[in-house]
Amino acid sequence: MELESLKTIWKELEPQPTPEKDGELILALLQKRSRGPVARMRRNLIRELLLIIVTYIPLILFYLVEFEGRLSAISGLVFLLGLFFCGYYYRKMLLLNEMQCVSCMVRSNLARHVKTLKKYTRFYLLAGTLVMPFTAIYCYAILHWNLPHASGIQLYHRLSPAPWWANSIYWLLLLAPLTIAIYYLNAWYINKLYGRHIKKLQELLREMDEE
Repeated sequence: MELESLKTIWKELEPQPTPEKDGELILALLQKRSRGPVARMRRNLIRELLLIIVTYIPLILFYLVEFEGRLSAISGLVFLLGLFFCGYYYRKMLLLNEMQCVSCMVRSNLARHVKTLKKYTRFYLLAGTLVMPFTAIYCYAILHWNLPHASGIQLYHRLSPAPWWANSIYWLLLLAPLTIAIYYLNAWYINKLYGRHIKKLQELLREMDEE
């Protein structure tokens, strides 16, 4: 009985881990065992943002200036898509910055942030996939109404017999398999940039539960 009492008193005398020490331990594990997954995701996010800026700005200017301004609606669409992705990257960057905070990072916070990060990643996959067919249909409608001579339907009636590529219906039918292919391509791309690092964070959480 006395031995059990001594064990209880000894455990009470042992120093309990503080949130600061817990945060330092998590940060050390993130850098050592997982090879800095949060830092790598931040770098990938910055690269994606720069890629959006470099590619979208020329497209916006091209459709705004060329074709006598008749395709400015496409320029507006590209601008809105750019704002959408920039807003997404900004919110995701804020989340990743919070995950590098030592003073506020405890195990419960890390688990909550990883869960939110997974939701961001799933949303990015779906949004990136649906953008392609939506943009294709929107651009076709703009071309059909503003540049009817470039429409495949008009060209289809002029050529006899018309080749398959001249009929816009075939291109619209190809959107379904193309969208599926884009989905799997996006899944591979997102897993390479973020998914594998999220898995490392989940492994880190499991290791902390086992200790």
